[in-house]
Amino acid sequence: MKYVFISILLFCSGILQAQNNAIQNAFKNFDYETAIKLISKEKTSPELDFLKAKCFKNIARYNDAIVLLEDLVGKDVSNIQAVNELADCYQLKGNYRKAKTYYFLALQSAPAGCYAQLNYLNITFKLKEWKQALQQAHSILQTDSLPALYPVMGDCFVQLLRMDSAGYYYNKGMESNPDDYNTLSKLCKIYLNIGNYDDLIESTDRFIRTDSSNQIINQYNGIGYSMNKKYDRAIYRLNKLVQQGDSSFLTNYYLGASCFSTGDYLTAYEHLSSAFRMDSTNQNLYYFLGKSAIYSGYKQKGIQILIRGVNKLIPKDSELFNYYLNISHGYGSIFNEQDRIFNKTEEVKYRKLCYTCNPDYKLALYNIAQIYDNELKDPEQALNYYNQFMATRPKTKAIVPKDPETASYYNVVENRMLEIKAEQELKNKKK
Repeated sequence: MKYVFISILLFCSGILQAQNNAIQNAFKNFDYETAIKLISKEKTSPELDFLKAKCFKNIARYNDAIVLLEDLVGKDVSNIQAVNELADCYQLKGNYRKAKTYYFLALQSAPAGCYAQLNYLNITFKLKEWKQALQQAHSILQTDSLPALYPVMGDCFVQLLRMDSAGYYYNKGMESNPDDYNTLSKLCKIYLNIGNYDDLIESTDRFIRTDSSNQIINQYNGIGYSMNKKYDRAIYRLNKLVQQGDSSFLTNYYLGASCFSTGDYLTAYEHLSSAFRMDSTNQNLYYFLGKSAIYSGYKQKGIQILIRGVNKLIPKDSELFNYYLNISHGYGSIFNEQDRIFNKTEEVKYRKLCYTCNPDYKLALYNIAQIYDNELKDPEQALNYYNQFMATRPKTKAIVPKDPETASYYNVVENRMLEIKAEQELKNKKK
């Protein structure tokens, strides 16, 4: 009987071992669906629940994984593997705030661990908490030399609009990894924006000497030469890109602008026309394209383009009206007793401009007359603008003014004009 019992135990143990091997094989072969089915047949245990959660995570069933992992972490908060997996699932699901909570929990359990530190840095960066991400990066660099952090710090400083610091860390990143064209392209963008064309050219020339095939860096190199007025070098570099099939806006624009600057108007017209078809919002493009069209024999086309450019330069009356009206409010209205600016002459100036832009805004005439009457004490000008305001009164009483607000003012103005005239007559008699 004893031997029978031992045989049964060995048999059961063999079955369990075979099932366990089947689960491990399914997991190793990335057959996570089969692994989940096999685990579901087994008696629940923390180890199997963790393995099952990893399977759910690997097939993007994050909610199912989170249910299992939340239970494991709830029962044992020191289970760092489960905490990290739970944080990963929340991050993959897009819930960065929840992910940060669990990455922070993992970091408290292993504050010196580089893995936990990097995870926390990564999630603060994704949450766009730039200052906190920088603090975390500095903390890591105090104990570990990780050059990969420099571009991340550069990105944070860009978001904080601290371009000098961003450039410094991008440069440190390039020193440790000269092949990192992505970081170099960010550095080039900073150089271009601040007008540092010499460093833009030098850094891209250096990169091209080891990798001449990168389109982005070649493009920045050509742009740098163009902006530095070294047009022949710019044309050489950008022309090569065109020959290789680059038809982007930037390549065509700067190649066209460089040809324009050397007097090759026909070639400039061709490339600038291509750029214009892609983006017609660039004000300089109107000028370059219009002039190159005229000098290439396409006079009518050039004139039309230049006229369109001029029209874009001049704001619409409706836009100017809003600016003028608010400027006049700034000079004349009281919004804060501690910040009072009274300049009635300037207020009159901008209310006149309001009326010029929008003659339907008849109340401007009344406002101007009021300022001359009550503030500037100029009865002649007050009468002048009261008269202009009254001239806008509908001839037939049945006709309601377009602006109902002005309707109630006509009778008031009529009476006030009589008062001013009476005051002037009395003053003249005294003389």
